[in-house]
Amino acid sequence: MKRFLCFVVGVLTLSGLSALGSEPHYGFSVFQESFDDSLEKAKEADLSIFVYFYEPDCATYEYMDYQFHRAWVWQFLNERFINVQVDASEEESNGPSLAKKYNINSYPTYLILDHHGKETHRATQAMEGGVFIDTISWLIGETEFPMAEQDAKYEAGERDPDFVQQYLLDARIVLPKNLDIENLHMKAWGEVQDKYMAIAKEYLTSQEPKDLINLQDFSIIKAYSNIVDDPGIKLVLDHFDAFVETTSMKQVSETLLEVALNTVLIRAIDEIKPVGGGLELLEDFQLFEELPLKKATDWLRSIDADSLLKLEEYSLFYVRQFLIETEAASPDSEE
Repeated sequence: MKRFLCFVVGVLTLSGLSALGSEPHYGFSVFQESFDDSLEKAKEADLSIFVYFYEPDCATYEYMDYQFHRAWVWQFLNERFINVQVDASEEESNGPSLAKKYNINSYPTYLILDHHGKETHRATQAMEGGVFIDTISWLIGETEFPMAEQDAKYEAGERDPDFVQQYLLDARIVLPKNLDIENLHMKAWGEVQDKYMAIAKEYLTSQEPKDLINLQDFSIIKAYSNIVDDPGIKLVLDHFDAFVETTSMKQVSETLLEVALNTVLIRAIDEIKPVGGGLELLEDFQLFEELPLKKATDWLRSIDADSLLKLEEYSLFYVRQFLIETEAASPDSEE
């Protein structure tokens, strides 16, 4: 399941890391200690511990490694925590046992522990450095929940399109997808995500299509769409060329392909029961050959002629792995 999640997040990260070379990469790491050493040091200094759980073969690893080497990010962490990173796949450093102890199910995961090793806060998902700092600052109480004022306005009935658009854009930045928070001031992120997804759906279906073909609303569509039946994705498919003209072929294609892949994988997980049998996943991949999505598929093929075949092979492998792990974890499998 863990590797499957990494795959879903990163399989279409075709060239996102290429732009990272424009900023200096510092030649040292903020993470200096082993977990046990960090725990001892935290007790001595009466500091909390920041723990970064990762797997090196997860597509987000290189991205977050870069973020943690940015000056303001490592300075922020060093001023507040004893910092440690845990490779959840490395037996020598007890990575698997630590991941099990703290119930780590996706990567990356960030924990904040007290100096006794007790979890106080948790967040997940790759984040740009500024968003990461905002998130951790909020979690540890240095800043107030940044959406409170806008939440109150929306709940009081404010529906001006400009307000709702900015509201959703701010939520997209402040609350990265899959952020999972245990906090006295906040509900679990699953409920919060459902809330903003519903607001986005209402907003996108209440406006004229011509008024939504712009960079801001494309950002909203990207942030709040999971499957091809979501209204924002339908809008992009119906107005493919207009969105390409407004953004770029790369942005539109990557967005549609990621959502299409997610749709295929969700269908496979939901519908396929027997492990190793009855996999109709490849039939679902016909979705990629249907216009207008085929335009995005052809763009991907122009980069790598075998790209769709590779996606099919990887998807089949990861769905099987997911089902095997699910069956192994079920109560019936222990009998």
